[in-house]
Amino acid sequence: MANKHKIAEPIYQKIAIDIAAKIAAGKYKVGEKIYGRSMLAAHYAVSPETIRRSMFMLQDVGIVAIESGSGSTVLSAERAAQLVGRFRNISTITELKKNIETLSAQQKKQQDDILANVHHLLEYIEKFRLASPILPYEVKITNECRFLGKMISEINFWQSTGVTVVAIRKGEQLIVSPGPYALFEPGDVFIMVGPEDSHSKVQDYLYKI
Repeated sequence: MANKHKIAEPIYQKIAIDIAAKIAAGKYKVGEKIYGRSMLAAHYAVSPETIRRSMFMLQDVGIVAIESGSGSTVLSAERAAQLVGRFRNISTITELKKNIETLSAQQKKQQDDILANVHHLLEYIEKFRLASPILPYEVKITNECRFLGKMISEINFWQSTGVTVVAIRKGEQLIVSPGPYALFEPGDVFIMVGPEDSHSKVQDYLYKI
């Protein structure tokens, strides 16, 4: 059967970039409050948890400051513009994603053909990382995982294992470079790269009690 995996940009990332674009354009001024989670969730038709991850992303790069119970305050329009520009100008990565989508939608080739293109994309991304480029391996998240519902950044995954999550397969969808705000959810397959002994280390960290 032909593979139907689709490459998708995380929704929380799309929302974060959209909010950053509005800050850069002056819709939200420096020092101004951005509406609370519920209003943003209704505006973007997503869950409050998705908005939380979007705002964490913006806070991590110094664009907003999250204030518990009172929304977020805009800190920097300049950093917002830089973030938007960075995501718009990674043309090589974008082109590789389009190639993968074309293979999936038009040619319906087998999974190894799609993954070959994914590997090319991962190699490009890895040029910007300090870790040595090695072939990725897969770890399936089951109900026994002790971090279900947690974000990668919340459990200090990289610091504890030395492993980088480069993609997540969710059913027929493949999310490339999901970032630190991706959740551990049952049924997901995490594609990772790390040191030679990292596979057993990841298994112990995720499942050992």
